Amino acid sequence: MSRRRLPVLALSALLLTGCFTGPRPYFSDDPFPTGTMTGDPAIDAVLEKFDAVTSGPATAAYSVLTKFGNTTTQAVAILDAGSRSITIGNVRYVQTPGASLTCTADDQSAPCVEGLDATRVSDIGITIDFYAQDTATRLRRDATATIAPTTAHDETIAEQPATCVDLPLAGGVAVYCVLDNGLLARLDDGDVAVNLILYGASADAGQLVAVTP
Repeated sequence: MSRRRLPVLALSALLLTGCFTGPRPYFSDDPFPTGTMTGDPAIDAVLEKFDAVTSGPATAAYSVLTKFGNTTTQAVAILDAGSRSITIGNVRYVQTPGASLTCTADDQSAPCVEGLDATRVSDIGITIDFYAQDTATRLRRDATATIAPTTAHDETIAEQPATCVDLPLAGGVAVYCVLDNGLLARLDDGDVAVNLILYGASADAGQLVAVTP
């Protein structure tokens, strides 16, 4: 029997089993979905806050060090009432209930492009969701690769209380810190170091609109 036929046969058997014993199994596109806990109290205390991130109003400014190339980029997350403006370097993403746009941050008059173009910031090592959801995914992934017990600790970052966990990994210790409202306070792993440098419980409404195409 050829190797190419084995996966097909295995899948067929799996589906047939579902018919006889209960609901058919399904495959998730996300191996680390929101809400999944790890069983490690120190990690889960951080994940619970990330999963319940504030919808605003909030403004958080970050310094992002991309370790490959040793480059530093500024990032700002502005959240308010179901809308958000996420600026990473020279790229600004604006998402409202009626639109998703990618804009040039230093040219407010330039028309934005429809959709959220992730490739514009792919070389920085973070995504539009870096301030909560994406970091939670990183933490869940790292939780499967710890080589020693984790360490919980509290810090004050940008004058805000933060809940933190250190994860010993094969490549070093990864640090994750989150504010009480679920916003990222610190991420330091093998790829990036993201640090909150300024936080305010308000949002500039002018940053939540953009010039449409």
